[in-house]
Amino acid sequence: MKPVIQVVQDRQSLEDIVPAWEKLAQHACEANPFYEPWMLLPALRAQGEGEDFRCALLWHDHRLVGLFPFRRIPRFKHLPAPTLTSWRHSAFLLCTPLVRAECAVDCLRAVLWWGAANASLIELRYIPRQGPFDAALEEALIGQDCRVLPVAQFTRALLCKAESAEAYMESAMSGQLRRHLRRSEKKLREQHEVRYISIRPGDPIGDEIDKFIALEASGWKGQAGGALGASAENERFGREILEEAHRRGRLNMVGIDCDGKPIARRCSLLAGEGSYAFRTAYDEAFAAYSPGVLAEAHSLREFHGLPDVQWMDSYTDPDNATVNRMWKDRRPMQTLAVGLGAWGNFWLGIYSRLRSSISSARQNLSISR
Repeated sequence: MKPVIQVVQDRQSLEDIVPAWEKLAQHACEANPFYEPWMLLPALRAQGEGEDFRCALLWHDHRLVGLFPFRRIPRFKHLPAPTLTSWRHSAFLLCTPLVRAECAVDCLRAVLWWGAANASLIELRYIPRQGPFDAALEEALIGQDCRVLPVAQFTRALLCKAESAEAYMESAMSGQLRRHLRRSEKKLREQHEVRYISIRPGDPIGDEIDKFIALEASGWKGQAGGALGASAENERFGREILEEAHRRGRLNMVGIDCDGKPIARRCSLLAGEGSYAFRTAYDEAFAAYSPGVLAEAHSLREFHGLPDVQWMDSYTDPDNATVNRMWKDRRPMQTLAVGLGAWGNFWLGIYSRLRSSISSARQNLSISR
């Protein structure tokens, strides 16, 4: 099977293929809600696709079988190597392209061929290691004049369903942490009227999206410019995707109210048997009660009550202290650079040697100290 490649550079062209795109997402070898139309189109609107946007659409028998959103940039790690790098909104920490499971290898070979005519390198960012897409890429690279280099490899916390939430917490959390949770909740209830919030797929949501956006913007994320309410564009993006996730039955929101006001919220996005801990927020004025940790424990209990969901990706920094203390599993992630042809392999060789030299210099400096 040889897919036909169509390259589009604007959001409107993608809006025109939404029905075919929706079907592709349903049959992708590896789910990625952040590249589904209800997420990617608002993200492009909020951040702007820019002149460097390139989205490779792969078609076979009038059916969309692959979607690869890229940016074409003139340099790779300060080297003058034209590169197709995964397009991502600042809130996206997963960039797995969508490819139909039964033709994933053919799609990837076609993208490598197309990429070689347009750049020296392809950089695939935030890709799960050892997953179906990774396996298809490995097979597609067999016999190709392509060099592959892991630019980054890391793991982030992963929550896998156990027999019960209580059994999981017993096995994953230290006795000290469990005692801290009980003390914090008792202390909070002694001083305030406490109510736990849970909105599952199909539940009415009321004004919870407004509350979440306001709570997130009131904290350090708002001050740093990373909150959904930090700008008009970001707020529109956040409101649109959360409303659409709820409409589709893909949103699970949990939280804590004190005296009728929100002090903690977590928004998770569902994708088949998986889920993603998309955004969290808490009121820093209640820091003495550890609202973020209490909300995390509440989220863990709610996760075990979702019938079809088996795992949750923490979707956060690998060193996030809260989830690392409470979740016992890890999800391996990576960013890969693929050299396309002689020039791509040359630049990857240069980058690899430079990286090794810098690493050796740092080690020597550390030893000398």
